[in-house]
Amino acid sequence: MIYSRWRPDTGGYDYFQDELTHNLNDDLPEPQLHAASQIGVPSIEAGRAIPRGAEWVGEGPTAVGLVAPVDSRSLVRRTRALGPLSGLPSPGGPGFWIAAAIGTAAVGFIMWKRKRT
Repeated sequence: MIYSRWRPDTGGYDYFQDELTHNLNDDLPEPQLHAASQIGVPSIEAGRAIPRGAEWVGEGPTAVGLVAPVDSRSLVRRTRALGPLSGLPSPGGPGFWIAAAIGTAAVGFIMWKRKRT
């Protein structure tokens, strides 16, 4: 079986091959992917893991065979889950309106100061 892993730093794909073969109509095991947000799994984290013992057999511009997740060593790690920003007031809640009032007052004060000078 051939696996392709995208190289984000240089572009293109690295190809790996292991000794396992699968018939065309055989279903492979479902990969266990952890969603980073309610949207789902980022495309660079999706794919089938390259099995141990698979050997590098080349590189090319397009994916061949099964696509593997990007090597995490070539990416900047995300520091928190994607999705709603934590710590910000939700729209419509009391904290939102307080933040909006403070922001409006600050803009009004800046404009008033500019007119005076």
